[in-house]
Amino acid sequence: MSDLQNLNDQAIASMNDVYVMLSEDSIAYLPYDFYANESRIIEKINVDGTFVKRFFLDEEGVYPTNLAGPAVTKVIPWNLEQATVNSGSDTTKNYEPGYFLNLRQLKMSRLNMIKISDESPATADTPIPNNALPNALKTFIPVPKEQRSQLKVVPKNANLYVAFFQQPDDTRSSSECYSYCVSYISADEVKQHVVIPQTPPTHQDISIEHLKTYYGDAQVQAGAINPKDLGPHYTSTDEIKFASLEAMPATCYVANLRTFKP
Repeated sequence: MSDLQNLNDQAIASMNDVYVMLSEDSIAYLPYDFYANESRIIEKINVDGTFVKRFFLDEEGVYPTNLAGPAVTKVIPWNLEQATVNSGSDTTKNYEPGYFLNLRQLKMSRLNMIKISDESPATADTPIPNNALPNALKTFIPVPKEQRSQLKVVPKNANLYVAFFQQPDDTRSSSECYSYCVSYISADEVKQHVVIPQTPPTHQDISIEHLKTYYGDAQVQAGAINPKDLGPHYTSTDEIKFASLEAMPATCYVANLRTFKP
């Protein structure tokens, strides 16, 4: 197998992983297999519309307003109080305020008009049938006025709530609903996945420098890089080496929590 093929395979394999920019010198790397582990899932809606688990989603299928739009935002104490009602268990004891990373909002659409290969097109995800979805009487759940001051508070710890489609590699229409999950990762677990620089630098170390420059310095909150946009046709050893050191490893979702200032 060629060096270029190895790079392409690494990029494709990592495209559903997440880099989380924490403090100025701290970035955590969360592989898909880690955050999608069944033991971490607190909310799950299947393709037939069954609410296997509910947390933020209420019985009518509606999300709280403060979590419904942004790709990266805060989970406030009021959200956990509502989750107790939705889930039927006391969530305020087992979960803490933190950040909501909505990977469903970060679509890996192709942006660069460059030819990659003649691969077959991606598979379309199966939408949840409309007749399997609840008929909501309300379209949003606002944060009560007496609780809105919580929206101004920066969470003390980086506890993460990660929302993602059950079939992340499939394509979807913006007019349909699809099966998804939400997982919970405590701040202590996030710390265990902080990237430790190595000598000599690895592909991941180069990716970290890329993120510090193009997300940290630019104060970008969130993004997603499609590996198919990073250049396919390298004909020399030098070009392959450049790809391995600059572009190919940084193919994934990125959440920059540094943008939340106290």
